[in-house]
Amino acid sequence: MRNTIIALIWVILFIFLGIFVDNKVEAFGINYIKDVEATYEVVHDENWKYADEMLDDLFEKLETQKDFWLKVLDHQYYDDINLELNLVRNAIYCKNKIRALEGLEKLKSTLTNIIDDEKCNLNYIF
Repeated sequence: MRNTIIALIWVILFIFLGIFVDNKVEAFGINYIKDVEATYEVVHDENWKYADEMLDDLFEKLETQKDFWLKVLDHQYYDDINLELNLVRNAIYCKNKIRALEGLEKLKSTLTNIIDDEKCNLNYIF
């Protein structure tokens, strides 16, 4: 009986941990999507200096949260985010509006995929 209770407690803890991580991943994706959309509008208006500053803020924000997200997310997602951010940074540096907007859309798509793919993933629980 004692072993059954201990096993149930562990199962409940794993489920709560999975729900916690799921909520954190969703909040991560939504916050970055909002930042990407704001950057999209600035690039669309061709305000290159402000767009570069916004992109630097995104890089810093991602770098400060790196330790947690590398433990939680699939590393490929994290690499895809960094790749797209670097491509957008290069496009903004070259003042190439089409490539910058395309990169921001890809970044937004990657973040949306993270939310959809990682939601309620059993890898978080076990």
